[in-house]
Amino acid sequence: MRDSLFNSNGHISDSCIKKFKRGDLDDRELIVVSQHIENCEKCIQHLTGSFDDSEFKKVPFGFEEEVKNKIVKYKKKNRQFLFYSLRVSLAACISLIFVFSSTLNFIANTKVKTLEISSPKFTVVNSINMELGNFSNKIINMEVFNNENEKR
Repeated sequence: MRDSLFNSNGHISDSCIKKFKRGDLDDRELIVVSQHIENCEKCIQHLTGSFDDSEFKKVPFGFEEEVKNKIVKYKKKNRQFLFYSLRVSLAACISLIFVFSSTLNFIANTKVKTLEISSPKFTVVNSINMELGNFSNKIINMEVFNNENEKR
């Protein structure tokens, strides 16, 4: 096997290259040839030089222009997304500056007014609580008084 793949100099033979191009090499031979090609510059050049222009497939008409147009379109989309992101982040930063500074008050020509919060007046609630407390104390005292009278 190894003798038919390589010539006397240790490089890939012409018959091996023909088998390689036709796909006639079995798995072991293909592995051995691939490993040798990976490490031998002379065999790489010999293999690549063995292909004729007629063996390569022709690309369809307009393929090159189509690929170029897609590349330009992709770059344009990326650029648009970058500018959109930049505008959104700039708007967010400006709005945060307005919120956390007194710039809005300056623009409106008004001063910052502080709200005075007074404690709510719970006079009615307090009076109800006191009345309920007094009533519950009377009930407790009455029960205690009645309970003591029963024990005597």
